[in-house]
Amino acid sequence: MTAVGIIAEYNPFHNGHAYHLAQAKLLTGANTAVVVMSGNFVQRGTPAIFDKWQRTALALEGGADVVYELPFAFAVQPAHLFARGAIQLLADAGVDTIVFGAEHAQLDFLSLAKQAHTLLMNNAAFQSDYTQTYATVFNDVLAQATGARISEPNDLLGFAYATAVLELGLANKIQLLPIQRIGASYHQTKITDSQIASATALRSLMQQQVSIEEYGAFVSKKAANLLSQGQQTKDWSTAWYSLLQYKVLTSPVEELEQIYQLNDGLANRLKEQITRQTDSSYETFMTTFKSKRYTWSRLQRTLLYTLLNVQQQEMQTALAQPYLRLLGASKAGRLFIKQHRKDVSLPVINRVTSEDTTGILTLDYRAGKLYELMAKQPVQQAMDTGRIPLFSE
Repeated sequence: MTAVGIIAEYNPFHNGHAYHLAQAKLLTGANTAVVVMSGNFVQRGTPAIFDKWQRTALALEGGADVVYELPFAFAVQPAHLFARGAIQLLADAGVDTIVFGAEHAQLDFLSLAKQAHTLLMNNAAFQSDYTQTYATVFNDVLAQATGARISEPNDLLGFAYATAVLELGLANKIQLLPIQRIGASYHQTKITDSQIASATALRSLMQQQVSIEEYGAFVSKKAANLLSQGQQTKDWSTAWYSLLQYKVLTSPVEELEQIYQLNDGLANRLKEQITRQTDSSYETFMTTFKSKRYTWSRLQRTLLYTLLNVQQQEMQTALAQPYLRLLGASKAGRLFIKQHRKDVSLPVINRVTSEDTTGILTLDYRAGKLYELMAKQPVQQAMDTGRIPLFSE
């Protein structure tokens, strides 16, 4: 059996994702689609609208054959670390081609990464220019190195995938195949297509509390039912901010500085802003906390690390210990896993033990408990310890 790899968040799963899976199989001739999917928190540092088990079920329904969880240490990170973790997992799982959507599928991402790699790694602009975000400086350097400027979200991820393939020494083992993104754009909040809406637009509809019929053209019946019920986490920003206020107000700056990425004066800035604005909303706080140097997503990830008390060394240890946590598989997916079992070198987790939650899964378990704390109903109790993967035909 052959497999094609997909890297996703499915927040939520929609017709565009189903098209992507179908095209990935069609273009590669693979009979199995292996997906690496973010868990309960997504890359920009916010809780997923549905928990990882709900999203796994929708993915299996929509054409995925194997769904592995991207560990928290990689899932809630900037593109280069997000990509590195996902590529490593897919390669170890037995995938030789990874298909991803791109706004400009005609770009040769691997060639661009090869041209830019040395210059990007050694360019002094990243150490000297603190007036702009990393993404802005990155694009300036990339344009100097290659003549190309990459600014669209999926193109940036494609470049990150290519860079990860090079850095992991997988250029001769992994083929990257971009396909043209169709329908709505990544950040499009309005629905303009009759069948495909962006995940952003669907999340926007959820905030408007529309009827189940409003989703019918863009997602499956099961997904439409979930979307009509609203986000799994209730008013998460309010709950989030209350927890954040308590954590920051009761922690000395010296302690906050030990948290992953809360460096370069951010701990002091965070303490000052929280102390001054104890009665403000999360959105108001973020507006004042934001600066030209850091993107909203970068700061939001840092705040999540703060809530979870993720220490610098703890994150580095987790990044050095990737694993394959199976969330679900179809009949074809189970057969693929069985055939490639002997080739897998990473730790494989099917049923989580209590030892796992204090060892290799410590960050993921902690993140799950936070997700449960903000959820409408208890979810984590049946999500990790003792939970077996979802199996479908």
